[in-house]
Amino acid sequence: MNTQHLSTLPSSGQPTWLKKVFQAGLRLAFGGVDVHGMHNVPPDGPLIVASNHRSYLDPMILASFLPRRVYHMAKRELFRNPLFAKLITYFGAFPVDREGTARASTFRMARTLLGLDGAVVIFPEGGIVNSTAEVEVKEGVATLAAISRAPVLPVYMAGSNTLISPRGILNPWLVIRVGELIPPPQERNSREYRRKFAQSIVDAILKLEADYLAARGGS
Repeated sequence: MNTQHLSTLPSSGQPTWLKKVFQAGLRLAFGGVDVHGMHNVPPDGPLIVASNHRSYLDPMILASFLPRRVYHMAKRELFRNPLFAKLITYFGAFPVDREGTARASTFRMARTLLGLDGAVVIFPEGGIVNSTAEVEVKEGVATLAAISRAPVLPVYMAGSNTLISPRGILNPWLVIRVGELIPPPQERNSREYRRKFAQSIVDAILKLEADYLAARGGS
């Protein structure tokens, strides 16, 4: 990222040492972390990270393991506690109101971050869901990619929703699979083209899931 722009970005830390501390904690909490594909993460330049969404921990998990500073939107209510607000801000969160009138400003913030060579996490599913395949495709990620000209990095995660479950706190294996970069769409004004591009991102995430399940015997 161009260092001359760092002061204009939302306050965020994510130094390497802190990432390693959180990585160690997550490996312990989940009984291990299975990570592949981090070589696909570009070291700089604008980037949209498109991941499936299973847990409130997902943004922090991505910030901990992706080898660059990342940003993500979080509902404003999470910033009411000063200590928790400081923590999530340090991991790249910026507040957003879920009211329709605030969506434009949130989109502008994401565009600004990408314009300053930032990496922004987007969950194409629109929220926490159980299955990516059963969710209607959202066009937001395609629109953002088209306007910002930022490539999209598909990410598949599994197990992040098992940390706190009836089975107890220690649950084996958090899985992170990072796919190959998808160039930004060539058309900005065609809604049908944006829909197809958004679908291609979801398909890339589903392929990462299918490849992972095939590698472990389809279980």
